[in-house]
Amino acid sequence: TPDPKARATKILEFSSMPATSRHHWGTDFDLNSLNNSYFATRDGKRLYDWLTAHAPQYGFCQVYSAKGADRATGYEEEKWHWSYMPVASWYLKQYPIDVGYERITGFDGATAAKDIDVIKNYVQAINPECK
Repeated sequence: TPDPKARATKILEFSSMPATSRHHWGTDFDLNSLNNSYFATRDGKRLYDWLTAHAPQYGFCQVYSAKGADRATGYEEEKWHWSYMPVASWYLKQYPIDVGYERITGFDGATAAKDIDVIKNYVQAINPECK
């Protein structure tokens, strides 16, 4: 088996560690498909184009955009994952204060959380437009 840090990093491409998911905040949701390829279909593209054009007007943002210069770490792109920022931004600021590494425990791979710096490199590594 690979070392815990390498294994955790691979899993974190699309899955979050316990205690690190934004879904637990009650501010984030997944659309009808958990596959980016859906958003290349006619219906998926129409939905995604509408969301990127209009969702910000209602306070929503795609937090896991494509990685690049503005977002070099974190989860891979998730076109299906959207967040209600008027509430989520507060949780994002409070997370390192209220949760911290002492609460990321009780599962295989928990010891890798601090080595990976999962709070900085995953929880806080979101689309800069969503901050």
